[in-house]
Amino acid sequence: MSNKIVVLKPEYYDNIPKKKVDGILYISIKFEVAIHLCACGCGVQTVTPLGSNKWQLTDNEGKITLRPSIGNFKWESPYHAHYYITNNKIDWL
Repeated sequence: MSNKIVVLKPEYYDNIPKKKVDGILYISIKFEVAIHLCACGCGVQTVTPLGSNKWQLTDNEGKITLRPSIGNFKWESPYHAHYYITNNKIDWL
């Protein structure tokens, strides 16, 4: 896993496409979800449900911030990622 800052490009959809591409943050306000491929490059689809008791999405003129942090821990693989998305950038923890 590389700990460099990765930039995600936000794209809004009613229905999120089945095939995902690295570097895109797929957002569906209709279904209250944001999905991206894990920032570590392992290819794991990362789903962040949006809502009052879930992840909070802020869009500041196209700069997306998601809170709380995102963690992908697949114990059967060598990839363990923990990060924030702040203004479209990955901030590694």
